[in-house]
Parts: sequence; structure tokens; C-alpha cells
Amino acid sequence: MRKANRNAFRSEIYKVLENARLSESDRLTAINAMQDAEAIVNALLWVQDKISAVGHYFLRPSLKH
Repeated sequence: MRKANRNAFRSEIYKVLENARLSESDRLTAINAMQDAEAIVNALLWVQDKISAVGHYFLRPSLKH
């Protein structure tokens, strides 16, 4: 997903949380949970990128007969 699309989608989610009928403590809990989930996903995507970048070094050259 492009960064512009992610930012637009992210702002929509936060708008829904702001407009939902929640107590202030529940709203803060939901926003904190969303931020924690974003941090976890970003970390996993970073690891995936690093593994795919390093994976090219471990490919075996093909043997041609």
C-alpha cells in the first residue's frame, strides 16, 4: 500500500474512533491499541524487508547441465 493511501486510511480510522460513542478512557485505550498494532506491523514489515534483502545472498547458483 502506498504511503499516501496508508495515511488516508489511518486518518479515517482515527476519525471513526473520535466520532464513536465511547467514554474518554475507552477512546484513549482504543487509540493506544491502534498505535501499538501499527508499531507491531511496522516492525514485522521491517523484518520482512531485511530478510528479503539478505535472502539473495543465500540463493544457490543453478547448475546447468
